[in-house]
Amino acid sequence: MPDIEAVAAAICEAAQTEILPRFRSLQAHEIKEKSPGDLVTVADLEAEQTLNRALSELLPGSVLVGEEAVAENPKLLQALRTEPVCWLVDPIDGTINFAHGVPLFATMVALIIAGETVCRWIYDLVHD
Repeated sequence: MPDIEAVAAAICEAAQTEILPRFRSLQAHEIKEKSPGDLVTVADLEAEQTLNRALSELLPGSVLVGEEAVAENPKLLQALRTEPVCWLVDPIDGTINFAHGVPLFATMVALIIAGETVCRWIYDLVHD
């Protein structure tokens, strides 16, 4: 089990460096539609990559199952059942709000061991 505070710090760092600077300043080309009504932004993608690196360092050998990676490869969801240790990450829960400048979104992370959620973090970076 990783240090809970270290995980929280990694989440805060990713949100503060990849998400918050882009809030209310996204350009049109930085917002795409994954499927009808489901948006993804450059901030989602960059934050997920940053979290992947940070969480992998905190818990070597763990697998990151991120919303944006799953959108590209749905088979990644199988890792939640087959891998001993996984991180489930939604870099921006509320991307539509984020993309439209509405301050109702958060970064969500869960640690899953042997198929069971053992810890979860929700970071409301706008209201921190």
